[in-house]
Parts: sequence; C-alpha cells; structure tokens
Amino acid sequence: MFEFMGHGFADQPMISIVAIGVLIGVGHAFEIDHIVAVSTLVSEKKYDAPWKVGSSWGIGHSISTMLLGTILLFLNIKLPGTLYEVGEIAVGITLVYLGLKHLVFKEVRNAHKHKHGSEFGHLNPMQKWSDWNITSVSIGMVHGVAGSGFLVLLLITSSETIDGVLFLSSFCISIIVTMGVVTQLWKKIQGIHEKGIGNVAGFASIIAGLLLIIEYI
Repeated sequence: MFEFMGHGFADQPMISIVAIGVLIGVGHAFEIDHIVAVSTLVSEKKYDAPWKVGSSWGIGHSISTMLLGTILLFLNIKLPGTLYEVGEIAVGITLVYLGLKHLVFKEVRNAHKHKHGSEFGHLNPMQKWSDWNITSVSIGMVHGVAGSGFLVLLLITSSETIDGVLFLSSFCISIIVTMGVVTQLWKKIQGIHEKGIGNVAGFASIIAGLLLIIEYI
C-alpha cells in the first residue's frame, strides 16, 4: 500500500482515497508510541470524559500533520529522510517526559467536594472543559510533526494536491476518532486497579521512549 501511495492517487476514485486514508490512519493510531502516550496521559488523573483526552491528542496530531502536509503538497517539497530519525528521538524524549510526569509529578485532580446533604460531592464545572486537554494537543502535535507522522508526509508529497488533501483529511479524522475510542477503553481497563495499571502505563512510556532514543542516536 505504501508503495502505491508513493506513485500518487491519479487513477483512484475519491472513495478509494478516503478508504485508504481511514485505514492507514487507524493503523497509524495503533502504533506503540501513540498508544503509550495517550494511555499515560489519560492515567494522570480523573476525567469526566476520557475520550476527550485521546481525541485532543488526535486533534494535535492532525493540526501539525495537516499544516505541514498541505504546505508540502502545494509547494511540492520533498523532505530528507534523516528528519524521520530526528523526529523519532523527539518522540522518545516526549514519552520519557510523560512517564516521569505521571510517576513522579502526579497531577492533582481538578475537582473538589462539597456536602449537600449527602456524602457525595461533584466535579468542578471546569473539569468538563479541561478534559479537552491542552497537554494532549501539544503532545499530539509533536507526534504529528515528528516520528511516524513524517513517514506519511514523505509518502504523500508525490501525490496530486487535491487527492493528497483528501487523503490527509480522512487520515486525520480517523486518528481523532480512533484515539478517542482507545482512551475511553483504556480508562475502563484502568478501573480494575487504577493506580497499578496507571503506573504500568507510566513505566511503559519511559521504556518505549528510551528504546526510541537509543535506537536513533
């Protein structure tokens, strides 16, 4: 499929381009560094809607991928392959940071309790908005500019401009949806033993990050 993409979409109907974008986007979302990143992010604290954390990551990834990809398509620029290696190192550093942030510098939940004739409290109204996590967007942008995202950008630079934008759009939408589903499911799994499974995500993030850094240095 990658070899096909390198030759462009000139002879393909739009539905095929969209389908390819969706399939590659879903596959790209399930790469280990992406799964580890969103799993660690969503394990940091309580979320009213965990899927928003993953979707925020996907939005960040899509912002940088669409921006760079569109520029590359319109200017017909080909990026040097060495940027891929630099990007992987950047992703590795980010993963180590996320792991340490979760294990060492745990965030305080943005919620508080009041007694209203009951032992139960309520979430801070701002919690609903904070689930659209700025940190997740930022981390997603790093992954979109660096790492495997660069491979996609390298592949689409040889395609027709309109077809390339169509592919990019379907690719990005599928990533946003997929990562939202992944984080929602991960949070349910974490409910089995919140602290233990959350720490697993943190350690996995550090290990995955170190492996990426060692591999590409």
